[in-house]
Amino acid sequence: MRATWWGAITGLLLGVVLGVTLLLVRDELPWRGEPVTGDATAAAETAAVATTTDRAATIADSLQFERDNAIVRATRMVAPAVVSISVIQLQATRDPRQEFFQRLGWVPRQRFVRPVQNMGSGLIVSADGLIVTNRHVVAGAAQIGVTLSDGSQYPAEVVDEVERYDLAVLRIDGANLPVATFAVEADLQIGEWAIAIGSPFGLLLADTQPTVTVGVISALNRDIKKNDNDQTAYLGMIQTDAAINPGNSGGPLVNTRGEVVGINTFIFSESGGSVGIGFAVPAARVRTVLDEILRYGRYRDIDLGFGLVRLNQAAMQYLNTEDPAGVAVYEVRQDSPAWKAGLRPEDILRQMGGQQVTSLSLIERLVYNSNVGTRLTFRAERAGESWDGAIILEERR
Repeated sequence: MRATWWGAITGLLLGVVLGVTLLLVRDELPWRGEPVTGDATAAAETAAVATTTDRAATIADSLQFERDNAIVRATRMVAPAVVSISVIQLQATRDPRQEFFQRLGWVPRQRFVRPVQNMGSGLIVSADGLIVTNRHVVAGAAQIGVTLSDGSQYPAEVVDEVERYDLAVLRIDGANLPVATFAVEADLQIGEWAIAIGSPFGLLLADTQPTVTVGVISALNRDIKKNDNDQTAYLGMIQTDAAINPGNSGGPLVNTRGEVVGINTFIFSESGGSVGIGFAVPAARVRTVLDEILRYGRYRDIDLGFGLVRLNQAAMQYLNTEDPAGVAVYEVRQDSPAWKAGLRPEDILRQMGGQQVTSLSLIERLVYNSNVGTRLTFRAERAGESWDGAIILEERR
């Protein structure tokens, strides 16, 4: 009887232990959490889907971050302000038939004018419609049309042309136009990224969106001559290997911060296409031209009023000097800035702008980067005696 009772108690205890174990395993005891219901299962599945979605979004964001790099952001900032410029120029020509008849003595010699189309790019620099481009794009234009990146078209007129820098400023009748920002300090470094934006081949591509090419700043302060016998055509240019093709002239050269560091101007090429040697007018020079036009309505070209020649052996012998460092003054226009500064023919300029004069190109560079009102100090020599002076540049009359 006792054995039967003890067996029953033992079986009961084993049943209790087994039941508690099953409850713990199934996570159904109150102190282990609420029983898993149909709603909880759905919530768990929803959480899993949300986690997967979040992971996908994170991956997409990461990919977008990689795609949205500095070059993409800079392009997005400047491209809306880049325009395509279409120009009609009138070119004088002769009709071959007229030449034939002229030789026969039947008709008088006549000149004919034919329209020639030119194209280029430009950059909007004010919300009310000022545009900067290259002078060679619009020189001699009879008609100028400007197409914005959104496809809208405007007639344009030339505000002023600056031959010395190959720059021109146009105006269209616009409002609230996108504007590009020029770099305040041109602290460019050789090797940093350079982005050329423009409209190569104009609207022949049937697309108003500008084209973007990328390279680096190849060199700074490049002086370019047409040939050894010509005077220097361009001074202090930025060189880049970013592709600049026909129609890119007048478009911006941009850094990775979305700032315009120059205006693309010309390339070295035997074929006419880009070979990786392009040049841009520095932003500081462009800002100077724009400031002059905004303040005075025109760019004020400068005047010195003297002529210089290098000190060769004949000049040194004539001027009775043995020092070859310097340049000789051979003419001075009366009442010019040089005349007012005291310079006269047969004076020798030994220093200018605080620098030793070693060649005519040094003075040419100083003048090239000067404006009306600039004060150029100098040290001159006359009959063996040295004296100091200063030329204050005036507007050319």
